[in-house]
Amino acid sequence: MGWGEQIHIAAATLNQTVGDWSGNLARIERAINEARRRGARVLVLPEMTIPGYNMGDRLLRRGTLQRSWSVLQRVAEAAGELVVCAGLPVRYEGVVYNAMAVVSGGTIHGVVCKENLATGDVEYESRWYQPWQAGRVVDFVGPDGGAPVPMGNLIFELGQTTTLALEICEDGWMGLRPGSRYAVAGAEILANPSASWFAVGKHAVRRRMCEQISLEDHCVYVYTSLAGCDATRLVFDGTAFITCEGAVIREADRFVFDDDVHIVDVVQDLGELRQRRMESGSWRQQVRALSAGAHGGAPHRVRIEGDFEATASADASAPYWIRKQESSVDPSLEHFVRAGLFDGPITFEELSHVELELALCLGLRDYLSKTGVGGYCLALSGGRDSAMVALLVRRMFRYDNPTLDAKALDDAVRQRFVCAYMATRNSSQHTRDAARSIAEDCGAEFMDGDIDDVVGAVSGVGQAMLGKTLSWEIPAEDIALQNVQARARSAIIWMIANVRGRVLLATSNKSEAAVGYATMDGDTSGGLSPIADVPKSLIQLWLAWACQRHGFDGVSHVLSAPASAELRPQEKAQTDEDDLMPFEVLDQLMDHFVQKAMDPREIFARLWPTFKARYGGDRIAFADHIARFVRMLCRAQWKRERFAISFRVMPFDLDPKGGFRFPPVQSGFRDELEEMYALARQTEA
Repeated sequence: MGWGEQIHIAAATLNQTVGDWSGNLARIERAINEARRRGARVLVLPEMTIPGYNMGDRLLRRGTLQRSWSVLQRVAEAAGELVVCAGLPVRYEGVVYNAMAVVSGGTIHGVVCKENLATGDVEYESRWYQPWQAGRVVDFVGPDGGAPVPMGNLIFELGQTTTLALEICEDGWMGLRPGSRYAVAGAEILANPSASWFAVGKHAVRRRMCEQISLEDHCVYVYTSLAGCDATRLVFDGTAFITCEGAVIREADRFVFDDDVHIVDVVQDLGELRQRRMESGSWRQQVRALSAGAHGGAPHRVRIEGDFEATASADASAPYWIRKQESSVDPSLEHFVRAGLFDGPITFEELSHVELELALCLGLRDYLSKTGVGGYCLALSGGRDSAMVALLVRRMFRYDNPTLDAKALDDAVRQRFVCAYMATRNSSQHTRDAARSIAEDCGAEFMDGDIDDVVGAVSGVGQAMLGKTLSWEIPAEDIALQNVQARARSAIIWMIANVRGRVLLATSNKSEAAVGYATMDGDTSGGLSPIADVPKSLIQLWLAWACQRHGFDGVSHVLSAPASAELRPQEKAQTDEDDLMPFEVLDQLMDHFVQKAMDPREIFARLWPTFKARYGGDRIAFADHIARFVRMLCRAQWKRERFAISFRVMPFDLDPKGGFRFPPVQSGFRDELEEMYALARQTEA
């Protein structure tokens, strides 16, 4: 190993599409050319860069494995003198592995496989992949039957300059990380290529993780992930960090709308981290232990010939007495401010609202662009949920067309976004006006129709067949009468969407999905449900923020009245919270029951101090709401099985296809609820 002191490293985030072999290759080649233009000698691409992520069961097709390897060979040719790390699936001994290949100059130098599979929550990698065994190295022959290449736990020696090793996504989140073995064995650059999905607040966790790993392993830690929406449920924000000795040296822009390829690079001096390793007694102890066979023994070394010394010089470090100032803004989002898409800096106080907006807008944009559909259609009710969906569509067009003036943007939106308000005798003038105001804020095509005759006709036929007149005073008949209206609206908005060739957006939110407060084949109708993972409490907060931040005047009209489905006669003054419970309570119950997996008794004990004042000290009233929530959540699982595709943006979701896999048929926690009521009846000390 030589003593070259400086290396030029690049990390790319790419917005890839599942199975788009030619398009994915073209984006990889663009990244290679840009990295070469900047003078980089090493380029790290994200996990599963070649086929796209998440492949689902398409991964297990022979054609996927063969095409992935064929594209990798073309990447190796395109790399030239650049060392490129690219992700793909490989099959060995009859099973599939999640792998990264290291290539340059037309040669595939080696393949590293993922040791820790992401399984649980939305991740399901163990359905398709086998985890690699630590310490194992084999000769691998690709689908083309060419020369074997080493596969397994590898370190790559880059000429006389430095050493490179890889751990893949989930590997970096483990307590016993593969990367630590590689670092102790001499790797100075650790790369973590990822397909890490977005959730509000997750970016800060990633940053801390990368900083800490680079400090503990005395290494340059290169983290990069995919960007865009995989057109199912996951959104990737395009995170990339290059960190060294506990500090972020470079950080990529996130949520990039105007390009599918984004690169960060740095010329890094390796002298300081080498000195730290030599000075650390504990480091020497770890090296000795690894040499003696601990943790699977030292990894196999692969030498890549070439001159990898950087042609540019690293930036001089600041004097030790000058501390890095913590920014009050998120640097990965400052490009939106520079582009004029936000008036003024994005502060950490509003970061959750901004991240939520950007993730959902990116999902909406990619769903259109990757499926080739002409636009969106929305039933605009004048309420909070449909208002948020409409405003997100408007912001999506703004992010995708940052240079258009307001009039040109309105024209662009009107061509691809249509909204319709459909009134019955139970609708108020307030919601009609609010719907029109939101449509005007969005620049959408707006239709306003009265569907009372349709509702009356359907109700009349049904009542004639039943041989009775239905009453609003009988609970079962009340629900049936409400649902007729919701389903009549569904039929009409679907007709508009079909005629215009648009994707119909559903407006169900997470809180209502939890308790089944939705009409199947009514307000749940749609091909895509953008806010299905957003709780009602957050919708309210986001709308108030968006009204102030973006100047959406119609939002104040929407927020000036209580949330209501407006499915009952107006004299009944229906509100959503009267039908259910306060959303502040419901959303806390959802978090504790689903995310924290607490039983009713535990939830009561944990939350009663928080809500005691709200309930005026009435412990049984709070217990009743917990019981109501649990029973409704259990009964509503069949509805969640049928909801439209949604975007995952929160740390947990209710989607049974990838998140909350709850049995549709089960006992409704009867024993657990009895235990809770026993606690609630106890007199407080």
